[in-house]
Amino acid sequence: MLEHGRPEYRCKDCGYHFSLLTRTDLHGSRLPLTKWALAAALVAVGISSRQLARELQVSQRIAWSMLAKFRKTLQDHQLLHKLRGSVEVDETYIGGRVKGKHGRGAAHKTIVIGFRTRTGRIRTMVMPQIKTHDMYRILTQHIVRGSRLYTDQYFIYDPVRRWGFRHRRLKHTERFVRGQTHTQGIEGYWGHLKPMLMARHRSVSPKYLQGYLAEADAKHNLGLKADLTALILQRLVTTRSVLPSK
Repeated sequence: MLEHGRPEYRCKDCGYHFSLLTRTDLHGSRLPLTKWALAAALVAVGISSRQLARELQVSQRIAWSMLAKFRKTLQDHQLLHKLRGSVEVDETYIGGRVKGKHGRGAAHKTIVIGFRTRTGRIRTMVMPQIKTHDMYRILTQHIVRGSRLYTDQYFIYDPVRRWGFRHRRLKHTERFVRGQTHTQGIEGYWGHLKPMLMARHRSVSPKYLQGYLAEADAKHNLGLKADLTALILQRLVTTRSVLPSK
């Protein structure tokens, strides 16, 4: 039998029908695998859903769904392990340019917190709000306790030592660097991330911003040495442990 043009098999014992993509993230996809491979290669160099739709000759809805699946795959890969060691922590605000307050407390902006290890690894996460319990949850979820955190003097970081982290902080109204105490690395990443999002996408909905962040983080962390296309495809066709419903 064929399933969307691909061979389908049947288990003699239970009668379950399956194909090479069964129990993978591409299970049930009607698109040829060649288009998935081409899309993954285009994501590696950077592309919008409109551009991808034209390249693959599919609707923008399908192209957007493919990109969303790729970004979810990259996000899952990024979250396999917690960060550890010396980690810079800072938050920024992403959104369209509007009149009024900028920076902390700005309206119509999405809060994003960023971590950068001193070895250069980046991880950025959308935060619905900045409250003490939110900061505790996200720090303990993504960073190994005992790591040394570098932050500014924002009061939200006051309890960091009580949460099990070592802590060094800097008052930016006085200086930006004191020896190894600084957040220059993550602040530099903000300067790269924001122009890239604005140049490639007309707008990014707060609902889907996390996916765009995961894509940017993965490209930064993997650099030029890793094959991003191969990583995406490998994870998409990796067999999952739970069988889909018949």
